[in-house]
Amino acid sequence: MELTNKDFVRLTDFMYNNYGINLKNKKTLIETRLLLMVKNLGYTDFKSYIDHLMQDKTGEQVSILVDKLTTNFTYFMREEKHYDFFKEEVILPALKKPPIGGLKVWSAASSTGEEPYCIAMLVAAILGQNPKMRVSITASDISKNALKQAKAGIYSKDKIAKLPPLWGKNFFKQINEKNYEVIEDIKKSIEFKYFNLNNKIGWERGKYDVIFCRNVMIYFDNPTNRELSKRLYESLKPGGYLIIGMSESLSNLETNFERVKPSVYRKI
Repeated sequence: MELTNKDFVRLTDFMYNNYGINLKNKKTLIETRLLLMVKNLGYTDFKSYIDHLMQDKTGEQVSILVDKLTTNFTYFMREEKHYDFFKEEVILPALKKPPIGGLKVWSAASSTGEEPYCIAMLVAAILGQNPKMRVSITASDISKNALKQAKAGIYSKDKIAKLPPLWGKNFFKQINEKNYEVIEDIKKSIEFKYFNLNNKIGWERGKYDVIFCRNVMIYFDNPTNRELSKRLYESLKPGGYLIIGMSESLSNLETNFERVKPSVYRKI
């Protein structure tokens, strides 16, 4: 089974136009990662599979495809300096002068949940049982499978070993020899939802104090990232922070953001 140039262009155009994901130089990767899946689904060629993908209105097939072609690689306390910044420059100052309506945080590419749960646990560790300030956390992703795992909140012992010991003790319950589950209070503090960052609709203007959008722009080209950064800018409150991946930068995108430090930007 071969991915013809015509079907390769159809697939890459579909993914770029609808999801912003640039796969134009990934023909070998696509063939390698999709061949077995396409066969297991009962298709005898890529054309039939792509036809079905484009006609699927549920989004299930696209979600599976995104999982196959991108890497949902994440772990607890990834790029830990970002959480230090969030604590020192956002949570603690907000405690002294609580914002009207509380703090609003968005994990814009939440994957399997480690990032929003870290945010929620950090907030709980600082504010304690009787918070003087409300913190609402929204977590979104393009992968429905990743969101399903995130909502379940079940992680292996090895995964939670990276967390501060008190967090593991206070915010998880053991469910068997190998796995632990996030406690209900932490789960309830996060609203998980499906969201495609390439959509032009569904954005909430001026809502968030902090947006984590880390290790997402690596999948997009400059024009897509320029549009994404504009939408993220508009979704922040004045003075709000955008936190991107340590290996990412907005320097070539001509945005209105003020650079605070590497991978941290502020809405003027």
